[in-house]
Amino acid sequence: MSKNIENAILLDTYGSMLTEKQYDTLSLYYDEDLSLSEIAENMGITRQGVHKCIRTAEEYLTQLEETLGFAQKYRNVCDLCDKLTALTDENVGSADEKEKMKSIIEDIKNAI
Repeated sequence: MSKNIENAILLDTYGSMLTEKQYDTLSLYYDEDLSLSEIAENMGITRQGVHKCIRTAEEYLTQLEETLGFAQKYRNVCDLCDKLTALTDENVGSADEKEKMKSIIEDIKNAI
């Protein structure tokens, strides 16, 4: 997985634990795909200030993931749900039963 995608996932998972400035900066960078210069202009700070804010926030998000592991646990549960879906397709008889099982699996994914 690319570093940008991983950091975007970590932002979604742990974003509420960042300062407002860190969250806004990362959101502009990863979600809005703005350049450092564009973010600096929007926030009224230097490009170097944006770069430092992003690096500091990324380090903190990485530290949180190493400590708590919520993003990895979420990916693991999603992988298990995908395997259950495949098993359901292979082993459940009627189409109605398959749809009920898939619905339950999707509910599990959405609940986490």
